[in-house]
Order: sequence, then structure tokens, then C-alpha cells
Amino acid sequence: MRKIFLAVLVVLAPCAAVLAQQGSAGQEKGRAPGIVKTESQIKSELDRSTSKLGIVAGQVTSIVEAGGGLIVVRRRQDGPNNASVHDDLTEIYNVVSGSGTFVTGGAFASPTDRTAGITGGVARHIEAGDFVVLPPGTPHWFSKIDGSITYVETRFPIGK
Repeated sequence: MRKIFLAVLVVLAPCAAVLAQQGSAGQEKGRAPGIVKTESQIKSELDRSTSKLGIVAGQVTSIVEAGGGLIVVRRRQDGPNNASVHDDLTEIYNVVSGSGTFVTGGAFASPTDRTAGITGGVARHIEAGDFVVLPPGTPHWFSKIDGSITYVETRFPIGK
């Protein structure tokens, strides 16, 4: 979990300017203190997290939302997982623990069942220390998770 904490700090760096601007309004002395979420807070929130979609969406805890972007820590378990695509944002994953097979590109296998996955994509084994960058419009899906996988997910909208 120490890796999660360090990864969150590294990923938060791009949001520092936005956070400083948001926090400095009306402050006469000093700057905003920033955000710290401890390893124990992250683990506790992940353990308590439930999704309306169940296992297919995994557990998530939010770290920060700023400037239209979002940073979360997400944990997914072995079992059915939803294929996704986001036309309006870029996603970056920094895997901090666990591993699995991640498929990108291609097309949804079923227009009505996202757990059916992706056909025609590229499958890669990813593990702790790996980064994944998903440009807008890139289908993606965990076809297999080796027990569980935890990653820091950064989302930011494309300019319009």
C-alpha cells in the first residue's frame, strides 16, 4: 500500500496548480495545504466501497477532483469486468499492486453485455509499476485479473 500512497502523490503533481488556485481564493496568508490521503484511509475506503454494478465495476475511492479531472484509486477483483470506452476523456492508470490481462482497442463483443468484453483488441499482461494511457475513444477491458489489481486512475477531459 505504500506504493499506492507514493503513486497518488506522483499523480497529484499535475493538479497542484489547479488545487492552489482553488484553495487560494480569499486566503490572506499562505497557500492551500494540499491533499493528503493516508494509506490506511485509502485501504479502508476501498474495503467499504460498493458499486451499483457489483464486481464488474470494482471498488473505488476518490483522491481529488479538480479542473474537470479526477484521480481515484481503483481495485478490481477476478471475475466478470465491464468493457468501457470514454469518448470525452483520457485515462491514465498506474498499477500499484496485482496484475492481469488488459485488452485495448478493438470493439465491444456485445452491444448489450459489457462483460462480454472486446474483440479484435490487443491483450497485454500488466502489473505493478506499469502505466497505461487510454486516449479518448479507446475501448478497454480486463479480460483476466490475477486475484486483484489496484491502480491509480487519472481522468482528464479533452479540450473542447
